[in-house]
Amino acid sequence: MGENNHLMFCLVYRSIQNPAIGQTEILSLLEQAKKFNRANDITGCLLSYNNEFVQYIEGSKRDIETLFENIKQDWRHSEVDVLISGHINHREFETWTMAYENFKGPNSRLEYLKLLVSSYFENSDAYTYLNPATKKFWVVVKTLLATQAVEKFK
Repeated sequence: MGENNHLMFCLVYRSIQNPAIGQTEILSLLEQAKKFNRANDITGCLLSYNNEFVQYIEGSKRDIETLFENIKQDWRHSEVDVLISGHINHREFETWTMAYENFKGPNSRLEYLKLLVSSYFENSDAYTYLNPATKKFWVVVKTLLATQAVEKFK
């Protein structure tokens, strides 16, 4: 992506997914996001799990703020909360206009993500070099996965 590193900005948010949307609407949202992101030099990662979205987006501050205003107004999201935002030195998801994963129930991709997230926290060298927003993103993902797993067995 062609952005100057010193102008990079990122934002991590969490929201509740509207229960009325199905897989078709999510795929439509994803295609719309990829087109917008490609046109605006935005990259990121969106995870959906148990009717919650957690998303990390990065690009110019102006473009990220515009995108986030659109997200807050989108009927598919409610209770949209910024978890962290700020300037970054480099992109974490440089080649992904929008990586997406929807985890529904136990499956091999969900288990892989749990393993990946725990390895971030166990490998202190790798964790040390992450920017604060990336750390927050993975902490929220880890907490979401752990909380949902505990609640399933209550």
